[in-house]
Amino acid sequence: MAYYVPLGLRGLILSIGTFLIGVLGGLVYRVASSRRASAGAIAQPMPVMLPD
Repeated sequence: MAYYVPLGLRGLILSIGTFLIGVLGGLVYRVASSRRASAGAIAQPMPVMLPD
C-alpha cells in the first residue's frame, strides 16, 4: 500500500523542475528533427554479410 507524504515547497519545486525538463526535452527534439529534415535524407549503403 502506497502512502502519500506531502512534500510542501519541495514538491512544488520538484513538479516545476519536472515540467521544465519536459519542455526543454521537447525543444531539443524539435530542433534536432528540423536539422535532420533540412539536411535531407542521405542514402547510406547497408553492408551485406555474405557467407564464405
